[in-house]
Amino acid sequence: MLNRRSIRIKVLQHIYSFGLNVRLSEDVEVLKSNTLVNLKSSISSIDTYYIQVIVLALNFQEIDIKKKALQKKNKLNFNLSQNKILELFKKKPVIKNEMISFNSSLSSEIELLKDWYKLLKSETFFETYNKKDNPSIDDDIEFIKGLIFVFILKNEDINSFFESRNIYWDIDKQIIRSMLKTSIGSLNSTDFNTFAVASLSENIKEDIEFASSLFDCVVSNTDKYDSYVKKFVKNWDIDRISKMDLSVIRLGIAEMTSFNHIPVKVTINECIDLAKNFSSPKSGKFVNGLLDVISLNLQEIGQIKKTGKGLIDNK
Repeated sequence: MLNRRSIRIKVLQHIYSFGLNVRLSEDVEVLKSNTLVNLKSSISSIDTYYIQVIVLALNFQEIDIKKKALQKKNKLNFNLSQNKILELFKKKPVIKNEMISFNSSLSSEIELLKDWYKLLKSETFFETYNKKDNPSIDDDIEFIKGLIFVFILKNEDINSFFESRNIYWDIDKQIIRSMLKTSIGSLNSTDFNTFAVASLSENIKEDIEFASSLFDCVVSNTDKYDSYVKKFVKNWDIDRISKMDLSVIRLGIAEMTSFNHIPVKVTINECIDLAKNFSSPKSGKFVNGLLDVISLNLQEIGQIKKTGKGLIDNK
């Protein structure tokens, strides 16, 4: 299950896209429907790309195994070839299944993998790991962290590769990094078999339902939400507000007025972070001030009603 912050990011992407295209569209309802389909698809595909990052790490291991088999005279270490964590990854059915599909799609790009492997070997964390004669499980875990977080998710060529397959990769990568940290964080030297592959599959319907409802609230009530903005923004015409800031504000109003189980404070704090991360440095303060005054006013007139014991939100 995705955390709510990740879902908000996905919804914000599509609210922003819809807002840019709505004036150019001949049929707003068709645009709305198509954007919603893309939103659902982009959430569903995160699982696949998360597993593909792990599969890419396994491909590097396979290359290392082949290199080791060719070395007969030189007694070089090929610790990657016997990394116990990667061996554990291979046993997971969900990874095994994706490995077949992903590797099939890579059949014409074997040389690309080899080039990446050469770059990997030049990394300091790789050289340090490969000098160890008998790496411990802790050593294996630390190497995996370097392989995924330092190399795969930061290498420009690899990221360009994923971007060519996923137009949302730049954002999805942040979500995938969080998922991988959770999975790898479950590893420990005492019982590394406790590793759990994070997956969206069990609760993906719930995630998509929340995202779809939030998106629909925004695009169906844009005029009403904008009227709140016009009422409380001071010395500032709404047309001068950046499209991203306005998208964040609309999302915040929708969540405050239509999702009774989510605390207002949580919504505002999440919107502040969205504005800081996806707009400008000053946007956080602007969004905070505007949503705060709008929320107080809407609570006074009964447009915001929160229910449920101990209101919580899955960040």
